[in-house]
Amino acid sequence: MTAFADRRVTQLSGGQRQRAFIARALASEADLLVLDEPTVGVDAESVEAFYDLLNGLNEQGITILLIEHDLSAVTNHAERVVCLNKEVYFDGPTSAFVDSDALTRAFGRAAGVVGGQE
Repeated sequence: MTAFADRRVTQLSGGQRQRAFIARALASEADLLVLDEPTVGVDAESVEAFYDLLNGLNEQGITILLIEHDLSAVTNHAERVVCLNKEVYFDGPTSAFVDSDALTRAFGRAAGVVGGQE
Protein backbone atom coordinates (compact mmCIF):
# COMPACT_ATOMS: atom_id res chain seq x y z
CA MET A 1 0.00 0.00 0.00
CA THR A 2 3.00 2.32 0.29
CA ALA A 3 2.79 2.90 -3.48
CA PHE A 4 -0.58 4.56 -2.90
CA ALA A 5 0.40 6.64 0.14
CA ASP A 6 0.19 9.96 -1.71
CA ARG A 7 -3.19 9.26 -3.35
CA ARG A 8 -6.54 10.33 -2.00
CA VAL A 9 -8.78 7.45 -0.95
CA THR A 10 -11.25 8.51 -3.65
CA GLN A 11 -8.56 7.86 -6.29
CA LEU A 12 -8.12 4.22 -5.28
CA SER A 13 -9.93 1.26 -6.82
CA GLY A 14 -12.53 -0.51 -4.69
CA GLY A 15 -10.08 -3.25 -3.71
CA GLN A 16 -7.30 -0.79 -2.93
CA ARG A 17 -9.72 1.29 -0.87
CA GLN A 18 -10.76 -1.72 1.22
CA ARG A 19 -7.12 -2.64 1.85
CA ALA A 20 -6.41 0.96 2.88
CA PHE A 21 -9.28 0.88 5.38
CA ILE A 22 -7.98 -2.40 6.81
CA ALA A 23 -4.45 -0.98 7.02
CA ARG A 24 -5.81 1.98 8.97
CA ALA A 25 -7.59 -0.38 11.39
CA LEU A 26 -4.46 -2.51 11.80
CA ALA A 27 -2.35 0.57 12.49
CA SER A 28 -4.49 1.04 15.60
CA GLU A 29 -3.74 -2.60 16.55
CA ALA A 30 -7.35 -3.72 16.19
CA ASP A 31 -8.24 -7.21 17.44
CA LEU A 32 -11.57 -7.13 15.59
CA LEU A 33 -12.48 -6.02 12.07
CA VAL A 34 -16.17 -5.42 11.31
CA LEU A 35 -16.74 -5.34 7.56
CA ASP A 36 -20.12 -4.56 5.98
CA GLU A 37 -20.29 -6.02 2.46
CA PRO A 38 -16.64 -5.16 1.83
CA THR A 39 -16.43 -6.50 -1.72
CA VAL A 40 -19.37 -4.64 -3.27
CA GLY A 41 -18.07 -2.91 -6.38
CA VAL A 42 -14.72 -4.70 -6.26
CA ASP A 43 -13.46 -6.65 -9.31
CA ALA A 44 -13.21 -10.45 -9.05
CA GLU A 45 -9.39 -10.53 -8.94
CA SER A 46 -9.31 -8.03 -6.08
CA VAL A 47 -12.04 -9.94 -4.24
CA GLU A 48 -9.88 -13.06 -4.05
CA ALA A 49 -6.85 -11.04 -2.94
CA PHE A 50 -9.03 -9.33 -0.34
CA TYR A 51 -10.25 -12.63 1.12
CA ASP A 52 -6.68 -13.97 1.10
CA LEU A 53 -5.70 -10.90 3.15
CA LEU A 54 -8.57 -11.47 5.60
CA ASN A 55 -7.61 -15.13 5.95
CA GLY A 56 -4.04 -14.17 6.79
CA LEU A 57 -5.22 -11.62 9.36
CA ASN A 58 -7.51 -14.20 10.92
CA GLU A 59 -4.62 -16.67 11.15
CA GLN A 60 -2.73 -13.96 13.08
CA GLY A 61 -5.52 -13.90 15.66
CA ILE A 62 -7.63 -11.01 14.39
CA THR A 63 -11.36 -11.69 14.55
CA ILE A 64 -13.26 -10.85 11.37
CA LEU A 65 -16.98 -10.06 11.57
CA LEU A 66 -18.32 -9.99 8.03
CA ILE A 67 -21.80 -8.74 7.16
CA GLU A 68 -22.44 -10.21 3.74
CA HIS A 69 -25.34 -10.99 1.40
CA ASP A 70 -23.14 -12.88 -1.08
CA LEU A 71 -23.72 -16.39 0.21
CA SER A 72 -21.04 -17.85 -2.02
CA ALA A 73 -18.49 -15.59 -0.34
CA VAL A 74 -19.83 -16.59 3.06
CA THR A 75 -19.67 -20.32 2.42
CA ASN A 76 -16.24 -20.11 0.77
CA HIS A 77 -14.55 -17.89 3.35
CA ALA A 78 -16.32 -18.04 6.71
CA GLU A 79 -15.73 -20.59 9.45
CA ARG A 80 -18.96 -19.73 11.23
CA VAL A 81 -22.29 -18.32 10.03
CA VAL A 82 -25.00 -16.43 11.86
CA CYS A 83 -28.09 -16.05 9.67
CA LEU A 84 -30.27 -13.13 10.77
CA ASN A 85 -33.57 -11.67 9.63
CA LYS A 86 -34.93 -9.84 12.68
CA GLU A 87 -34.00 -12.95 14.70
CA VAL A 88 -31.31 -15.63 14.62
CA TYR A 89 -32.16 -18.49 12.25
CA PHE A 90 -28.78 -20.18 12.33
CA ASP A 91 -25.59 -19.92 14.37
CA GLY A 92 -22.91 -22.51 13.75
CA PRO A 93 -20.28 -23.93 11.41
CA THR A 94 -20.47 -23.02 7.73
CA SER A 95 -20.70 -26.67 6.67
CA ALA A 96 -23.84 -27.11 8.78
CA PHE A 97 -25.32 -23.86 7.43
CA VAL A 98 -25.05 -25.08 3.84
CA ASP A 99 -27.10 -28.17 4.71
CA SER A 100 -29.65 -26.31 6.87
CA ASP A 101 -33.04 -24.81 6.06
CA ALA A 102 -32.06 -21.50 7.68
CA LEU A 103 -32.48 -19.44 4.51
CA THR A 104 -35.93 -20.87 3.86
CA ARG A 105 -37.00 -20.17 7.44
CA ALA A 106 -35.45 -16.70 7.45
CA PHE A 107 -36.90 -15.54 4.16
CA GLY A 108 -40.06 -17.64 3.86
CA ARG A 109 -39.37 -19.38 0.57
CA ALA A 110 -37.09 -22.02 -0.85
CA ALA A 111 -33.56 -20.68 -1.01
CA GLY A 112 -30.12 -22.10 -1.40
CA VAL A 113 -26.48 -21.32 -1.88
CA VAL A 114 -25.13 -21.32 -5.42
CA GLY A 115 -21.42 -21.87 -5.95
CA GLY A 116 -20.47 -22.29 -2.30
CA GLN A 117 -17.95 -24.52 -0.52
CA GLU A 118 -15.10 -24.54 -3.05
